[in-house]
Amino acid sequence: MKNLPKSIRQEDIADIIAEQFKDREMITCYLGSNAATPTSAMQALTAAVKNNSPRLPFLRMVHLLLQGPVPYLEAGLQDRIMTYSIFSGGEVRQAANKGLAFYLPCTLANLNVLIGKGQNFAPDVAIFKVRRHPHTGEYSLGLSVEALHTAIDLARVVIAEVDPSMPYTLGQSLVDAQSIDFIIEENIQPVYEHPAPDFERLSPAERRIGALITEHFIRDGVTLQTGIGKIPDAVVSMIEDAAPKDLGVQTELYGDGLMRLQKAGIVTNRRKAANLGYSTTSLIMGSRALYDYVDMRSGVQMRPCTYTNAAETIRLNRPFVSVNTAIGVDLFGNVWADFIDPRRYYSGVGGQPDFIRAINEPAIGTPIIAMESVTNKGESKIVPMHPPGISPTASGYDSVVLVTEYGIADLRGLTFGGKALAIAWVAHPRFRDEFLRSLHDDPLITKPHFYKPGKPPEGVRLYQGNIALEG
Repeated sequence: MKNLPKSIRQEDIADIIAEQFKDREMITCYLGSNAATPTSAMQALTAAVKNNSPRLPFLRMVHLLLQGPVPYLEAGLQDRIMTYSIFSGGEVRQAANKGLAFYLPCTLANLNVLIGKGQNFAPDVAIFKVRRHPHTGEYSLGLSVEALHTAIDLARVVIAEVDPSMPYTLGQSLVDAQSIDFIIEENIQPVYEHPAPDFERLSPAERRIGALITEHFIRDGVTLQTGIGKIPDAVVSMIEDAAPKDLGVQTELYGDGLMRLQKAGIVTNRRKAANLGYSTTSLIMGSRALYDYVDMRSGVQMRPCTYTNAAETIRLNRPFVSVNTAIGVDLFGNVWADFIDPRRYYSGVGGQPDFIRAINEPAIGTPIIAMESVTNKGESKIVPMHPPGISPTASGYDSVVLVTEYGIADLRGLTFGGKALAIAWVAHPRFRDEFLRSLHDDPLITKPHFYKPGKPPEGVRLYQGNIALEG
């Protein structure tokens, strides 16, 4: 029987790695992520790298979105420690755009293809946070499960920060003590908290998008996947006002908005075929009120992202509505979310393609891309052609439903030319006429039968409500 974990200090991490891998030139460390980023361990390991004491192998740091400071991104350390980020924000984004960090494109459903047994980034070391149960002594991964079970199973060295600030979540977040080699209980940076969204102060454009989605796609018993951001917040706000019954949740990221619907009794999970009776998620991030809500709550349970984002699981929970956003969409239905242009990396593909492709049949659900029609600089997010060199997170053949503040373009079942016309109709009016004129004048764009210039084509439903836009 394997021994119980040994208690160590943060500054012991580097000595343990140096001893365990003294025969290796390079190793891979997999880090817990998001609100449960193990910042204190990262700081201790970075200090050892900077001091070159002890002598460590080259460290490949693999992770999803990290919160807080990422000290090993400091310029000059890249010959000893390097970031390989699957999803990024803040400092990692800036570093990647300076050539000081790598982006590893991978959807969340496919993480095991990247870090699984025998794969190029299979972990040698796993570092993450846990919460200890006050009565049983069991450990929970709390706010971040994602691919940590795979990392724990494969790593030769498993190190856990025991963090009392983290909620004890249920489901497949539980980790047996024998799977952990070392625990750290002192000088732990607490989990990251984010203020709850102000659902009462959404912009008119955001409220319009939320109203369109709620009116046309939210019905009693649907299962939801939403991200965190202004647009998903708007959807949640309008759903709360409409008060449909018995919604379910299966998502990669559970935040304050979904908690709000569950507390209101709108999310009950009573009609889900898979995971009946509770919301399933792989990550939780938001306010302290959210963390208190999910603590020991059986109505919200954790699963690996290879389960929450798996097509077979998603399809079981039909009818399914997935709401994601994007950086841009072109007139032919290509969507991109990880790059602004080939030389400006932004975040990562996340789970967007997983949900879009899982519900590509209308009988299963509706894959929605929701976004305001222009950037904060007034530039159109709908463009004639996506930037060359960028891989779309959804392609024209994925047939998403595009929602802007001006209306809905349901691209499912439309022709090449039909998609282009539908998308142009929900662009900002400053750009719409130019798009429509160019499409009308292009002989290569075959127009649908019965198409009449000036009249919305098949698949388009324009906003008809009473929410006035600013300006």
